[in-house]
Amino acid sequence: MIEFERAERPLKERKAFQDFLHSLQEGDQLVVAELEVLGQTMEEGIVVINCMLTHGITLHIVQPKLVVDRETGLAQILPLIMRLDERRQVRERDSRVGRPKGRRSASKFDVYLPQIMAGLKADKSVSALARELGVSRSSLKDYIESRRLKEILDDSWLERAKKNHRIAVAEKPELACTLESK
Repeated sequence: MIEFERAERPLKERKAFQDFLHSLQEGDQLVVAELEVLGQTMEEGIVVINCMLTHGITLHIVQPKLVVDRETGLAQILPLIMRLDERRQVRERDSRVGRPKGRRSASKFDVYLPQIMAGLKADKSVSALARELGVSRSSLKDYIESRRLKEILDDSWLERAKKNHRIAVAEKPELACTLESK
């Protein structure tokens, strides 16, 4: 049997592929050109391979020449699965439009960071800190904003990260091994 559904869609949206996987039985063999045929993300690759191995299905991957069955070691499978994530990152990077963000450059205020943080923690104004350090108030204000130092002090960045993580977890497809013997 040959399955033609596009692998760019998430696994949970690939109904024909799921039906095909459900039709496989113990002892069946599946040949794919490359691992990306099974899924585009590391999570999808892990789910599909785990389900196949759990149900005694042998997977033949043409590129690289590898046969994956219950005796295959994790050391052989893991690099392939990790490559899925690397390719996903390359696709995302290549699809971005505009100037790359770049690295944060060093600043003359970096040497004052402990004093700046202590002053902000003590609720000193930016003007008072600038006078204390003998630097320009507007430049110090720009530095504090660009480095998000006030957010770091009041832990709002932590709350935002927790919230974003919760959203990301909720949006992840719940992919469980649903291959059943028919």
